[in-house]
Parts: sequence; C-alpha cells; structure tokens
Amino acid sequence: MKTTLTSGILTSLPGRYAKALFDLAQEERQVQRVGSSLRAFKKLFHTSQDLHQVLTSPTISQKERGAALNALCMEMKVPEIFQSFVRQLVKAQRIPYLPHIEEIYQSLVAQEKKEQVIEVISAYPLTSAQSTLLKDRLKKAFPGIISLIFVNDPRVLGGIMVRVGSRVIDATLISQLNKLATVMKGST
Repeated sequence: MKTTLTSGILTSLPGRYAKALFDLAQEERQVQRVGSSLRAFKKLFHTSQDLHQVLTSPTISQKERGAALNALCMEMKVPEIFQSFVRQLVKAQRIPYLPHIEEIYQSLVAQEKKEQVIEVISAYPLTSAQSTLLKDRLKKAFPGIISLIFVNDPRVLGGIMVRVGSRVIDATLISQLNKLATVMKGST
C-alpha cells in the first residue's frame, strides 16, 4: 500500500516548506542526509531550551541568531542546503513549523521509497522489546516496507494508538474510558 500525501497537506505552509526542501535535496542527491539533519535539528530544537529561546525570542537580533545557527550547523555537520533552509525558516519566523515540516518531509521520503509510514502513539516510550514485538506484528498486518514513527503523548494515559494513513487502531486507555462514559450515560 503506497503512502500518499493529499494536496491539502502539501499546500499548507509546512507542506510547501517540506516539499521545497525535499525537491532541493533530491536535486543535490542528499535526501537521506537532509532528512537525518532535519530529524536531529527538530529533536535538538525541542530538547534545548536555550536553542529554542535563541531562535524564537524577539529580543535576540537576527545577527545573533545567524551566528548561533551557523555555529550549530557547523558542529552538526549538516548539508549546506539544510543550513540555508533553516536560516530561511528563522528569518521568516517560521521555525515553530519545524515539527510539521519534518513530519511531512519524512512522509515524502517514505512515499518516494514506496514505504508505508506507521505512527505509534503511546503515553510513555516503549521498551526495546515492546518496539520489536510491535514492529513484527505490524509487518505481518501491513506487508511491504514499513517505517515506524514513535510519538509520546501523556494524554492517552496508557495503551497505544496506531495510525496507518487514514486508518486508526485505537487501544488507548483514554479511548476506552470515553467509551465507558458514553455507555454509562446511555444506561441512566
């Protein structure tokens, strides 16, 4: 089953940025390297309060942001097209869109490789054994090449939710509690 992106996603602001970056990366034959850089930068952006502050604070000048960004990109050894891309995001004050851009970019990569992206949402990180077991079972249910994206969302309380394209398999505790509440309201 081929992963497809709807035109609505690609015409959204993050979608246009992701598609532009993907097209540039394809031209330069650096799709995987740019994808890895994007994933690493997104993770750093979310985990480093200092980086987040430098890139989003209106009190920090463009010159200071540029210097910090250049130093970080040099340290991370990211491709030049990625450096230019991130500079443009910061300059245009679009850096908050980074998580969505990364998600759409990875979907474009998966689509290009005819890979199916499966998102697994859980309240807490899965153990290595749980991840392996889940991947094995999902490979049986969805033949072909699959790529798992693990997301932690404490709002689900427990259990997991699996998204495969437009299909959702919801085995979360919050979903079960909501169903129980609905049943109890109906029986009174």
